[in-house]
Amino acid sequence: MSEIDPKLGELIKKKRIERRLTQEEVAELCKIMWTLHISADEYVWPAQYPDNPTYKSLLNLLDQCDEYMLSVLLATAEALLANTPNKTNSKTEK
Repeated sequence: MSEIDPKLGELIKKKRIERRLTQEEVAELCKIMWTLHISADEYVWPAQYPDNPTYKSLLNLLDQCDEYMLSVLLATAEALLANTPNKTNSKTEK
């Protein structure tokens, strides 16, 4: 697992205390998300295409990839987007 930024821990603790949650309660929420295969990203950044089965399948497959596979997929996606005429990637333009 990669190193976690200490600022993230501080933010989580601050928000946990603000909401009067114990560490056990937060851990239980994390366990529920893990069990149901809910990504924190889905909560923080809701999917742009929540009803698209292809999008959901890709997200599930990404969870099974190692770092090398992810880097290959990223390069492939970037190449596809760069070579698609008349299409722009609105996410990178913002």
